[in-house]
Amino acid sequence: MKTLNTIGMLFLLLFSSVSSSCQNTDNTKLTLSQEEKNEMLFMLEEEKLAFDVYNVLNEKWNLRIFENISQSEERHMNAMKNLLQVNHITFILNKEKGVFKNVGLQKLYNKLISKGQKSKLDALEVGKLIEEKDIKDLQLAIKSTNDEYSINVYTNLLNASYNHLSAFNRNISKY
Repeated sequence: MKTLNTIGMLFLLLFSSVSSSCQNTDNTKLTLSQEEKNEMLFMLEEEKLAFDVYNVLNEKWNLRIFENISQSEERHMNAMKNLLQVNHITFILNKEKGVFKNVGLQKLYNKLISKGQKSKLDALEVGKLIEEKDIKDLQLAIKSTNDEYSINVYTNLLNASYNHLSAFNRNISKY
């Protein structure tokens, strides 16, 4: 009987140890550094910047590329919102077009809109610049985290940005 109790206790300890090691969902989310959280918030606003710029340039130039890629950027914003929500990070995204909390992104938006208003070629070059910046920032975000879910989201966005960059380069080559 004593042996049975000992085996039962060992089994219980082993089971509780395995069980607690499987509970990885929120524990890893709580260990994100402030830098990782700030990166997520920045990436959300950067996706909004792309969305807003592409919509303004589409209204001005009526180029299919801006309409198509702006739809993709909306999905990217939703992916970032989901990543923030999964990690219980509070965020406020200004719904007004062209308004950003991040001062650097606000200045960049203003600069890109000004450049994109000059010609169709300038507008396409603005798209190229946005995608190049996204690629650089996403690569940095991937290197700055060990969180697998974040890496997965960033990698999906990165792959899409490569596709967008190729599309802008193809369109630019026609001029």
